[in-house]
Amino acid sequence: MKPYIKKTILLTTMTLIISLMMIGCGRNNAKENLSENIPLEENTPAPEEEKIDILEIVELIEPDTKQDIEDEFDLPDPNPHPLQIVFLGESNLDAYRDETGIAYLVGKNCDATIYNLSITGTTVAVRGEEDPLYSEEKNLRSLVGMSNILAGKADVKGIEGTRASELVDGLRIENTDYFVIMYGAQDFIRGIPLDNPPPEYEGGIDTYVGALRKAIANLREVAPLADFVLCAPHYSQFFDENNIFIGDGHVLSNGHSFLYDYKGKVEYVANEQKAIFLNAFQDLGIDGHTAADFLEDGVHLSEKGRQLYAERLAKMILNHEEEFYN
Repeated sequence: MKPYIKKTILLTTMTLIISLMMIGCGRNNAKENLSENIPLEENTPAPEEEKIDILEIVELIEPDTKQDIEDEFDLPDPNPHPLQIVFLGESNLDAYRDETGIAYLVGKNCDATIYNLSITGTTVAVRGEEDPLYSEEKNLRSLVGMSNILAGKADVKGIEGTRASELVDGLRIENTDYFVIMYGAQDFIRGIPLDNPPPEYEGGIDTYVGALRKAIANLREVAPLADFVLCAPHYSQFFDENNIFIGDGHVLSNGHSFLYDYKGKVEYVANEQKAIFLNAFQDLGIDGHTAADFLEDGVHLSEKGRQLYAERLAKMILNHEEEFYN
């Protein structure tokens, strides 16, 4: 073999060996970099669930009370009305004590004497001291607090300054035929838990379900023959302080529940307590397409919405009366 051929073969062989060594080093470096920069999946902590304080993002302004009539319901007929209906709720009842109000319209349609004991901004449940907005006054004005007053377990002075306190004095609670209980939006906004987790699933009066049960038990002590109408919270939309839509009752969470979940709990308690259930969330035809017609600000019912609500509620009561007596 010629010398220049041997030299060529030798150079080629050395080049191949050096190339293979460089490739090997590159792969080793790549492995080292991967192990340093990308942690193993089992060591990656799961992201924590975001907690939402809905009070910080929802701008809810309670409407001014409208009261164009001296009494809750005053027909010219001097004869006593066959039915007595007591309403317990928040601003959708308390803020409209005129001829457009739900309580007034139900009383008129049912030819009933009504007592609207609702108080704006109240909840079903009693809030704990860890709640920064907690106060004894707010708890006395809750559904549990009102039921304690009506059952003689608390003094009416606790709700002084409200229209409800004026009406309690003239109320013979034992003559009540129907209690209409209409809460939900404030419990949702305040983050009132639906129930306690297992094993204490039954819940106390600081939970939505436990408070509903306690209030019904209190009222049955003093009006054992009365029927109950439990109204689910109606469909609502929520806006921030800049009036930007942030979600509705289906998708906006208060950190642990949706408004729709409160509807489900009212239905559960109604079935358990053999009460009449008004599914205001789904059966009124108020949804994302019709909200502008039936809601003033996403939460409070417009005059058209109150009329729709009253007609459905009155029809349910009258149908129950017909079934009961026939």
